[in-house]
Amino acid sequence: MNILSQIPVQKKPNRSKRFYIHCSANAFVVMIACYYCLVINIPFIQGSFSAITSLASFSWLFLLSVPLLLLCLLIIFFSIVSVRWLLKPINYLLLIISSGVLYGSLNYGVVFDYSMIQNTFETDSSEALSYLNPQLIGFLLLFCALPVFILSKVKIHFTRPHQEAISRIKLIIACLTLAALVVANFYADYAATGRNNRILKKEIIPFQYLSSGYKYMRDQLLYSNIEFKSIDTAPTLIAPNTTSVTVIVVGETARATNFAYQGYKRNTNPYTQKYNVTYFNNVASCGTATAVSVPCMFSLQTQDNFDRLAADNQQNLIDLAQQAGSDVLWVDNNSGCKNVCTRVVNIDIPTTPSALCDGKYCFDEALLAPLKRKLANLSQANTVIVLHMMGSHGPTYFKRYPDKFKQFTPTCDRSDIQNCSLDELVNTYDNTIAYSDFVNAQVIEQLKALPNNIDKQFLYVSDHGESLGEAGAYLHGFPYSFAPSTQTHVPLYMWADEHNQRITNTCLANLDTSAARSHNNIFHTLLNLIGIKSKTYQASLDLLASCQTTPSEIKL
Repeated sequence: MNILSQIPVQKKPNRSKRFYIHCSANAFVVMIACYYCLVINIPFIQGSFSAITSLASFSWLFLLSVPLLLLCLLIIFFSIVSVRWLLKPINYLLLIISSGVLYGSLNYGVVFDYSMIQNTFETDSSEALSYLNPQLIGFLLLFCALPVFILSKVKIHFTRPHQEAISRIKLIIACLTLAALVVANFYADYAATGRNNRILKKEIIPFQYLSSGYKYMRDQLLYSNIEFKSIDTAPTLIAPNTTSVTVIVVGETARATNFAYQGYKRNTNPYTQKYNVTYFNNVASCGTATAVSVPCMFSLQTQDNFDRLAADNQQNLIDLAQQAGSDVLWVDNNSGCKNVCTRVVNIDIPTTPSALCDGKYCFDEALLAPLKRKLANLSQANTVIVLHMMGSHGPTYFKRYPDKFKQFTPTCDRSDIQNCSLDELVNTYDNTIAYSDFVNAQVIEQLKALPNNIDKQFLYVSDHGESLGEAGAYLHGFPYSFAPSTQTHVPLYMWADEHNQRITNTCLANLDTSAARSHNNIFHTLLNLIGIKSKTYQASLDLLASCQTTPSEIKL
């Protein structure tokens, strides 16, 4: 008897019996489209229903047609992108990105248009990690990990290629026909609702972020080698023999509403008040995100015609200052100068753990040491120093100031700010404004310590504002035409030493500070403040036009 024959043979596991959801490719497309329509696009559906039901009279059929039309468009989209061999990988990727976009939309009211995509790509890792919190992790587990797991358990049965193509075309034609019928019957309603609520189309996932992402990548890849343009080949200093120091502080996420200078109920500017700064109370930003506003304010372009790609490839105010003969230094405690300082000496504050840094971020007091070193070693008659603050950047507002500056309590010491009370959130934000005011006061004090024979001048302006839960909106980066004033109304103030030869305190005190101004004025105002003669100068956009000792000298 063969002994081997008595040994029981271990059966191999039947892999075919593993749990799978079996379906056709078309069924899968419809299933994934339904998930996007009913779950991923909750912000769009809510916004649409709210806009429609707020009308004095509306049709229930029109209301119900919105998700139907969206479903048809999603089915058409997924029918096109769901190519046989790439069907699952594409949908894995889209689910991961879409769940992140959904989180931003639900919790912060963020809209992922071009500027937000640009801001996302230009955000450093420390800033990105500031959004990490238990709620985000739980959200991603529910709306990302779980759907991805379920998707992995779907076994799609494909027919022959030509049969699959015919079947997919039939599905697309059916959806196109249904969508056409919906639009034909409710065209006037869609036109009116869309015209009055233009932000709605920017909330549709994944269409908006894919469209904006494509445009951003197109600009970066196809138009990156544009020839650099000189807007003035021969700028000069008005007074090359006069020693002058100009410090420009670029604030971050500071909204004018919370400034004491603006009439705010709290004294959030207790430190700079003793210097009698000149505050402009009606200033609009160029954009609602750093990636737009910082390049724009130093650009000759205005908010109406600003193009980041063009701005990156032509001289800006910083370039003109250097070419005119100024010694220019940019010191950054934020996520970079957005290509504004690439052609001048620039310093990034190192985040090595110290009294002012935690390894990821530094308090803005860290800007004071390099400023002090520069002021102690002035190498040219005209010096320009730009300090780019971390300021009031959210959502981790509580990390923007040392504990000793926790003036308003209780505070929101977490990144999921939507779960804090309004009082806690505003208290924390106000602490950031007051701390920035302290840093600015220290900057002015360093300037005042310079000898009297040096002209000293200072300008502070924020890049954009911030939403703190008003109407359910948080943070910033909204499309400009839909952004609330809290994101576009920014603070701007100036100071000049009492011994200043050109920009006198008397003239500053007599300026019209309530007229409508904007970032459009920064370029031309800085030409005057620094003392640069350039053919690009426009007196009508110079806040200090009346403060020139000899206005004719600055014009060509």
